[in-house]
Amino acid sequence: MKKISVIGLGNRGSEYMGFIKAFHSKKAELYAICDISRQALADIGPKFGIPEERRYISTSDFFTEGVISDALIIATQDASHYEIAKKALETGYKYILLEKPVSGIREEYTELRDLATEKGATLLVCHVLRYANYYKKIKQIIKSGTIGDIVSINHTENFGYFHFAHSFVRGNWHDEFASTPSILAKCCHDIDLISWFVDSPCVAVSSVGGLRYFNKENAPVGATATCMGGCKAKNTCPYDAEKLYITDPFYKAKFIKYMKRTLTGKMSNSKEDIVDAIKNGDYGKCVFLNDNNVCDHQVVTMQFENGAVAVLNMNGLSDKMFRQSHIVGTKGELIGYGTKLEMRIFGGKSGGVFTGSPAVSGHAEGDIRTVSGFVKLVCGESNDLTDLTTIEATVESHDIALAAEESRKNGGTLVCLKK
Repeated sequence: MKKISVIGLGNRGSEYMGFIKAFHSKKAELYAICDISRQALADIGPKFGIPEERRYISTSDFFTEGVISDALIIATQDASHYEIAKKALETGYKYILLEKPVSGIREEYTELRDLATEKGATLLVCHVLRYANYYKKIKQIIKSGTIGDIVSINHTENFGYFHFAHSFVRGNWHDEFASTPSILAKCCHDIDLISWFVDSPCVAVSSVGGLRYFNKENAPVGATATCMGGCKAKNTCPYDAEKLYITDPFYKAKFIKYMKRTLTGKMSNSKEDIVDAIKNGDYGKCVFLNDNNVCDHQVVTMQFENGAVAVLNMNGLSDKMFRQSHIVGTKGELIGYGTKLEMRIFGGKSGGVFTGSPAVSGHAEGDIRTVSGFVKLVCGESNDLTDLTTIEATVESHDIALAAEESRKNGGTLVCLKK
């Protein structure tokens, strides 16, 4: 029985613990937890049978114990990833699963890559979409040569207006200086996929975009600092927090309605808890009168060494959350919409492709398969790192994202990537 510890008990950390308990309890044991919130420790500990002596309130306390488990999952906020992962490697952990992004500073994520190599450790990064059958099928078709050599990729990440407002206007990723730019925080998934599909070094990047809509210039007449603070535009505003988090019926509700713990910090909540959180917390703030500064739209153009080009469109203002992909090869093309995939061969057959993925968009399948792959590695069931998202693979996507930000902030000028 292998022991796995978890640092960071937010949505992702506790979700991964749930996957381990549900699918891998015969070979992996959740051993210790660490979080800066005593409430989180008190809620999560008993749920997973973690005794109080193995619940740590700080990473300092946790690492003072040395290596206490066979593996470690780090699922804290972006700004802390580098320091915690570095300490884990220095302490001697050999298997680490790290939430993305690794860091918004190149020197930091390349240092972790080099340190993992030096320590003989396997550091995986949660680019979970690579693990989903849908994207694995796309990779398989490209690798088979069926559509020839890739000429171009046009890929769009549609956030969903409610999701963007929740996470990038009101939530933890609203400030690029406290976390990372939205192109890295959200779209490093997409950049990673594009890089994986092309399988050639990116040599140049250009980008344009900005914060177009979620600012005070677009505040409706009568808007107030909080949705429940007497806002006169409340009834017609799609971002009204009371509707999004409380009153919308089941059939109309977005997934964020069910993220009560995100609002209050507690596992169990009454309606009064939710109302209080919206009245007095970040998730009840007006999306137009907030202090957010990350881009709500951005276009990134990438040029690769093998001649392929790719365009990524980050869109924070869509009605639904989904990804679109159009991959053009010399012999055919792939068109993907959400989880549906079609292949068209020039002068040949066209039709849908069975991917084996559930007909539901999002990260769930990739998350489950990421955890499964990690547990297999820890248990010695697989030593094959092919197509796993190691820190080595991550460097490329992070380099592209940072180059995109450099270009965007300089009017879209071309940035050449140094290798």
